[in-house]
Amino acid sequence: MVNFADMKLFRAEEQRENRLYLTVWMAVFIFLALRIAIECIVRGEGAIDFRGILYSWIQVIPFLLIFLLHNYLILPLLVYKKQPAAYGALTAAMLTAFFFWLFLFRDGPGPGMAPSEPPGGIPGPPPGGSWGRPMHPDVLRALVAVMLVGANAGVKTMFHSENERLKVQRLEKESLQHQLEGLRYQINPHFFMNTLNNIHALVDINPEKAKDSIVELSKLMRHVLYDSDKATIPLEQELGFVDNYLSLMRMRFGDAIKIECVRPSDTEGAEVPPLAFASFVENAFKYCLSYEKESFVKIAVLIDAGRILFRCINSKSSAAPGDGKGLGQENTRRRFELLYGEAYTLHIDDMPEQYEVFLVLPVKPVRSV
Repeated sequence: MVNFADMKLFRAEEQRENRLYLTVWMAVFIFLALRIAIECIVRGEGAIDFRGILYSWIQVIPFLLIFLLHNYLILPLLVYKKQPAAYGALTAAMLTAFFFWLFLFRDGPGPGMAPSEPPGGIPGPPPGGSWGRPMHPDVLRALVAVMLVGANAGVKTMFHSENERLKVQRLEKESLQHQLEGLRYQINPHFFMNTLNNIHALVDINPEKAKDSIVELSKLMRHVLYDSDKATIPLEQELGFVDNYLSLMRMRFGDAIKIECVRPSDTEGAEVPPLAFASFVENAFKYCLSYEKESFVKIAVLIDAGRILFRCINSKSSAAPGDGKGLGQENTRRRFELLYGEAYTLHIDDMPEQYEVFLVLPVKPVRSV
């Protein structure tokens, strides 16, 4: 199956690479032209030696052809097709042909150059002196060809590595999105199943309260329908969801459970995953009711030093399970791991008389989704 996102990413990186090559080669030709033009001006010549400029450009053409052949035909065998043997053989053949061409066709002095000057405008030894043993121009050209091939291989490998890094990064992001969506789909039915059971219990006890509960439930469902498909939502919206749920619980339990909730007046632009606190609050009411002692649920949310502090304490009935774990809490923990990595803290203290959850989240997710 064709992955159009990968193709678009590849084309963008390929365009960047080609723009770099075009810029470098244009700079080479411009430099050669400017060099000869400046020499003509310094020598006091009446006109710029355009024949010399053209000759210097012609000398660069073989290197340009080597680059084009290596970059677009030979190098892809190594970078994209992973065929190092074929790449090595073709590169060696190309360079051997170039060296053979240098040996057969040695250039004489070009236009605008004195007979004492070697081809390419490389200055000879100073008058009355000697450079010792200057490098032969053909040897210099051969070294330039080898360095050109090596530099080209390094640049293309760098762009290919960057392309692969971006591709892996995109795949990780897509994987994170899919995992979060899957976990949200598991949390929502689990949460509403328990909420509907609560309303069912009210229908026989107090039909009017059951009607009001349905209204509160509709508010909860609106939150889930319009907000839970996002990676994060403003903390203010999540706290509004908790308020609606507490209203529903007050209708159901009345004075049987003492409910306290402390929340910040200013959420300071903090964000949390949708239903971040839902499973903890739901679990608190599920196992807190006791007919032998006072039942309570205490919730506190605080923002301090760039962190969101959430604490939920509830009384524990004798019917509460020993481990205090459920599907909703496990999925919530997994979502925190995907969004925050190791930057969050979740501590659960399961004591004989009460159950406490302490959660610390950064005000913004560490990983973008």
